[in-house]
Amino acid sequence: MKRWILGVVFASVLAWDGGTVAAAETGKVCAAPSALTRAGFALPRLARSLEKKEPTTILVVNSASTAKPPSTSDGGKAVARRSFPSYIEETLRARYPDGGVVVTTRSQPRATAEAMLADLPAMLAETKPALMIWQTGTYDAILGAETSTFSDAVGTGIRSARAAGADVILVSPQYSPRTALAFDIGAYTNAMRWTARLEGVPFFDRYAIMRFWEDDGVFDLDTARPSPTLFDDVHSCIGRLLVTMIVDGVDLRTLGSR
Repeated sequence: MKRWILGVVFASVLAWDGGTVAAAETGKVCAAPSALTRAGFALPRLARSLEKKEPTTILVVNSASTAKPPSTSDGGKAVARRSFPSYIEETLRARYPDGGVVVTTRSQPRATAEAMLADLPAMLAETKPALMIWQTGTYDAILGAETSTFSDAVGTGIRSARAAGADVILVSPQYSPRTALAFDIGAYTNAMRWTARLEGVPFFDRYAIMRFWEDDGVFDLDTARPSPTLFDDVHSCIGRLLVTMIVDGVDLRTLGSR
């Protein structure tokens, strides 16, 4: 029984990382409470890089599958699906055209936060980011890792990134109605929120945003008849809402805390 539940969980997680999901109600796309997109803490390293108009790298670290999302069809022509880092790059390049913003992704498939720590210094040394966006917690929740161990690992990762000259934004696990009852994401989301607060970094609560979408009818995340459009719509919204938080953090560096 446990093996069957884990199989469903992994399938659902992989669907968002690169599978097929349901259609969106386009009139409400990217709606989210503003409180969930405020940075709360400044991003001084990123702000300095953008102010100097020098090449600026943003590193996205996650535990997603390395498999590429399947393509969709546009009049018989294959169109590759896009994940949220590509939308971050596109939107930031338009906003800061002189900054040479590049978003690069490093995936550690099915890794806990603690497991990611071993490779994090090498990733940071290789990419030299001004900002690291760290998406973690999904597999800690699936495997039932101790939340104290998880919090300690997240804190260590944040400090490693700062020592390498990068700001940090934490991103919580996604919300899925099909897996919400299978394991307790809330405990890990709360651990991330408090760790982010203690370390003074922005926290992007993707779980709460996606839960809002489901409850408010923005997206149907629990349909039995998947459509090829929701993957792109959801990732577009996540990317653009993350940009809202990034810009807020840059502005906090410029204007001072609000």
